[in-house]
Amino acid sequence: MSKPSRRATQSTSYPSVNHEAMQDTASKRETVAAAFEADGGPPARRPHVVLIVPRGEAVRNFLYSDTLPTLSAQARVTLLSVVDDASFRERFEPLVEEIIPLQQHAENRWVTRFRYLVHTAHYRWLWSEVAKNLWEWRDAEARTPAAKMKRGLWKALVYTLANRPTLEALTAAEQRLTWALRPNDDLVELFKAIRPDFVFNGSHIHGEAGELPLKVAHRLGIPTAGFIFSWDNLTSRSRIFPPYDYYLVWNEQMRRQLLDLYPRIAPEHVVVTGTPQFDFHFKPAFWLSREELSRRIGIDPERPFVLYTTGVAQHFPEEHRTVEGVARLLQTLDVQPKPQLVVRTYVKDTSPEMHALAARSLPDVVFPPVLWDEAWFTPRYEDLAIYTSLLRHASLGINAASTVSLELMMHDKPVINLAFDPPGSNLPHHFRYVRHIEFDHYRPVAESGGVMVARSEADMAAMLHQGLTRPEADRDNRARFIRDMFGDTLDGGAGRRVAKTLVSLALSRSAKLS
Repeated sequence: MSKPSRRATQSTSYPSVNHEAMQDTASKRETVAAAFEADGGPPARRPHVVLIVPRGEAVRNFLYSDTLPTLSAQARVTLLSVVDDASFRERFEPLVEEIIPLQQHAENRWVTRFRYLVHTAHYRWLWSEVAKNLWEWRDAEARTPAAKMKRGLWKALVYTLANRPTLEALTAAEQRLTWALRPNDDLVELFKAIRPDFVFNGSHIHGEAGELPLKVAHRLGIPTAGFIFSWDNLTSRSRIFPPYDYYLVWNEQMRRQLLDLYPRIAPEHVVVTGTPQFDFHFKPAFWLSREELSRRIGIDPERPFVLYTTGVAQHFPEEHRTVEGVARLLQTLDVQPKPQLVVRTYVKDTSPEMHALAARSLPDVVFPPVLWDEAWFTPRYEDLAIYTSLLRHASLGINAASTVSLELMMHDKPVINLAFDPPGSNLPHHFRYVRHIEFDHYRPVAESGGVMVARSEADMAAMLHQGLTRPEADRDNRARFIRDMFGDTLDGGAGRRVAKTLVSLALSRSAKLS
């Protein structure tokens, strides 16, 4: 699959780290001082923690949230970050000892090829619905006799490796190979110079630059932890290659999944913290009034709106047809006042057709700008309040099958998921929208009764009417599912829990050394 490329470094206006009041160094230090008081003061010895920011979204989770201010109040912090420009430094330097640019060096081709082999064998062993879908996708790409023969040989090789003992041995071999053929010793020299007590990777996936520092830290005997970034990652993404000592996860379900897939991990080394990604939804500072939100995005505050969040264009082809169909349905729906449609596009991958649809300015349809920094694919600070407020004020939400469903349910909003292909499309089986409803991580959502799953345009029309006129219909199921999935972690405090966990782990390392 193609990956979005990171553009050259450019000056970006980063808003405040945590709260709007933190506009200068003095106010940032006041916030850190408050964190000292809230946490009972600093420990006797402040451990040194390296926080790795391997992708832009980790900025939202661990720098915009309470994680960095709380961590800075309890520990010495070094940021090792792929995001690095003047504005970034201006905002975050007052909270850390140092910001060091994290570069992704070209690896030896045999390392990357070997890793891809193990990755593919892991998928075949896992054989989740996502793995099956990807397998079918790759089969479809092999069109010529030569390509099909090559694909068949590759699959035969992968079959022989797709078992737990072999994968564990191959993973250990990948770690040794990565070390032996490392591009240089820059990270070895860095860690020997700054002598951290603990190294934390803010995203175990989609941030390749963050993996080598973890492997180097492990070789040097420095304890490490990784954050399992999203709820689908264990069944839909690659094998975990870095040998983390500890893992931080969203909830108990992810903890059980991780231990089942990787039984060599000690259960006490997996910590449930919740995800700071959702903290902003539960902090009044990020709640805009309906009038203010409407002013910012250009809608009528006196009329309800439906929030449609699009998916990755590569995985959801021709979705613009569905958006246009929903817009037509809303125009004919017997509901007063007439609802508006707000379409929030997926910033990392929006199709030209979707951009063209936005440019047509359909009646009662608004495509508000998504305030992300495209250089690093980082949500801007001001977008946090807009997104949270979109969820809070929407009458209902529509998405193919995404994390947004969970966020809508947190806000007790009706949800419609898409199990039918865009009108007028003719998609191959591996691109069918219903496949996403059937993915391992999403099937429990679809079966919970907390969301409505539309399998046709007629379903969509009926569900739009129900969601707008009887929003309480699935309320109990929504509440039950969210409670069962997240427990007590949806309290706005995940960022602080992450920081406290890192300090505790780093202090245990410090105590052993002293």
